[in-house]
Amino acid sequence: MQILDPASAETDLATHARALALLKAWHKWRGERPIPERADVDPIDIPALLEHILLLEVEDGDFRFRLVGETIASRYAVRMKGRSICELMGGTSLDETLYEHRRCAEDRCAVLITNTEAMTSLGDIRSYTRLLLPLGGTGRRADHIIGVMQFYR
Repeated sequence: MQILDPASAETDLATHARALALLKAWHKWRGERPIPERADVDPIDIPALLEHILLLEVEDGDFRFRLVGETIASRYAVRMKGRSICELMGGTSLDETLYEHRRCAEDRCAVLITNTEAMTSLGDIRSYTRLLLPLGGTGRRADHIIGVMQFYR
């Protein structure tokens, strides 16, 4: 897991085309503000990414899937929309995933996760890169997270 400053993350994402495309749209949506609001997200800006997008609502200690792109839904073969991370996962995999999402929401930073075959101890044998970016919120915590996933096998 890499914690990235969204303002300077483009170099870190140079080899991750979908993540870079989402970051560029995120910058457009935020304008001069530190992070964009959920209402700023415009699917017209990211048509090629929609099947790879996640939108989660931040809840107390958990995250609820509000939008799950078709590629992600078919890869996991479980209904995710409307359910929370805690409802879908358990064990070490849950702890790691919650930590990644909490860092994004609480620190209002970009989080880049790379899951390779060597990391299958986390219970997820899929090889992917996932970028999480914060959206909106009053105070210090984001109230939504937008993410994009790139699967490699």
